[in-house]
Amino acid sequence: MAKNSREGNQSRKKRYYEALAERGIRPVQVLAPESAHPLIRQAAGLMTRDDDPLEPRAALRRAGGTNEPEPGEASPTSSGELEAARKRIAEIERQAEARRIIMAEAVERHRQVLEAERDAARAAEAGEREKARVTALEAQEASMLARAAQGQATEATERAEKAEAAIRQAKALPGIKGRLVRWLAGDVLPD
Repeated sequence: MAKNSREGNQSRKKRYYEALAERGIRPVQVLAPESAHPLIRQAAGLMTRDDDPLEPRAALRRAGGTNEPEPGEASPTSSGELEAARKRIAEIERQAEARRIIMAEAVERHRQVLEAERDAARAAEAGEREKARVTALEAQEASMLARAAQGQATEATERAEKAEAAIRQAKALPGIKGRLVRWLAGDVLPD
């Protein structure tokens, strides 16, 4: 297709209208006085621009200049709108300050909770260390008691072995003395 051919122009126009349709824009024919045509074109341009298109009411207001005061006079509505805007801004600032205060309080509460958890963890760790120290002392004391008991058991075993040796000697005595010892000891002494 040639650039300025009839088919090329038609296909470009078709693609242009399809792109507008995708954005929700379709052409319309309006009957208006000749003096209104530039304003309508300007408003249509504001509504259909690619970057930051305006909504129809805002585009018509901007094209018509309703938000701008007449030259040489201050509009009473614009001063009222200005005061209302100031009030809205003040309210928004109060709300933002309230949110900031609430956030600061929440952050402070969170910090306090974290500090309390940290202190509790430190206390628990100190308690566990103390338990471990006490357990180590108890184990050391039990070890000393076990060594002492083992020493006593060794001494008792040695005394028992000496007593058994003496009993064996007494049982082994020849003659009447031996018989008398064996008879007196009876079942008490092991064979």
